[in-house]
Amino acid sequence: MNNSKIVFLLESISQPRCIKRINSFISHGYDVEIYGIDRGKYNQNAAISGKNINIIDNQIDGKKHINKFISNNASIKKIISKYNSKETVFYSFGFALTLSLKLNGCKNYIYEISDILYGYKKFDLLRPLFVRIDKYFIKNSILTIMTSQGFADFFFKNKYPDNIIVQPNRLSVFFSDIQRPELNFDLNSKKLRFAYVGAFRYPNTVFRFAKIIGKFYPQHEFHFYGDSILTNQIISISESYENVKYFGSFKNPDDLIPIYNNFDVVVACYDIQSLNERIAEPNKLYEALFFNKPIIVSKNTFLSKKVEKLNCGYAIDASNDDNIKTFVDSINDKEINEMIKDIFSIKNDEIIDDDSAEIIAFIEKG
Repeated sequence: MNNSKIVFLLESISQPRCIKRINSFISHGYDVEIYGIDRGKYNQNAAISGKNINIIDNQIDGKKHINKFISNNASIKKIISKYNSKETVFYSFGFALTLSLKLNGCKNYIYEISDILYGYKKFDLLRPLFVRIDKYFIKNSILTIMTSQGFADFFFKNKYPDNIIVQPNRLSVFFSDIQRPELNFDLNSKKLRFAYVGAFRYPNTVFRFAKIIGKFYPQHEFHFYGDSILTNQIISISESYENVKYFGSFKNPDDLIPIYNNFDVVVACYDIQSLNERIAEPNKLYEALFFNKPIIVSKNTFLSKKVEKLNCGYAIDASNDDNIKTFVDSINDKEINEMIKDIFSIKNDEIIDDDSAEIIAFIEKG
């Protein structure tokens, strides 16, 4: 299949995971074309050397799903017509784009799942229907890539089709030639710098954590790195507390090294009211591991089980002020420094992406 043209369809042109996957196919000699939606955020990431990213539409977050779908569907129909060849394989990053492919008669597609679009509470009533549709998409794909074992377990429990590969969203091969930071076994638990790195979400947990640090723990700091439609809330929090700092947007992966050198503990305690956050395996885990940083995640999630197994962080309920304060008060030097030692013992091949080697091997075999 390496003689095929791969047409990539992105729900966001600036998503680092998608850029990483496309670069993998290019590095293996594939002829690729790229189409995606411009969300107006993190566009410094939307660059692939020697390739043009064709914009399907410009869509800000918050636009109604049905309006987005109608607009996208018209664009996908034109793209399918343009590449009407048995040698073309469409690579879809997401449920909505895959739905458009199927509605327009596409049979030759690869499907990557990193998010359960209908995993949020507003879709509760329709979720059983969406799950049935999604299983159909998966079973009829050339290949489906899932970025969390939690997704595979959700759809198929312990037995899933042979055309599924679980490919955790590990760090880009960019880091293969980067030396991990020297170990710091002397963290002072009474003076820590916590940080959230990425698109700003989760006011009920992450923002709450930052406010607690700002209000009750002047000896600690909380850092925000990123951007989203909620950036104004982050700016407001940082202006309210001297020890909460906002550092703006950044380019991934280029800026990760100086960012992670500037704090001590990753905060990734996402709000778990939705299904998606309970079963996902975010790339923040692998960033934290590479940079030898303990990570704080939410209890009762797939991620918390992995963190517990690796002894690389803490699982808390960050939806309650008292819980956060109890946790911060409980951090001690011995425990956190032991965690760092355990993190450092994890090998790079468990942290850094394999340049999609398993995915490419599956495709070329077929």
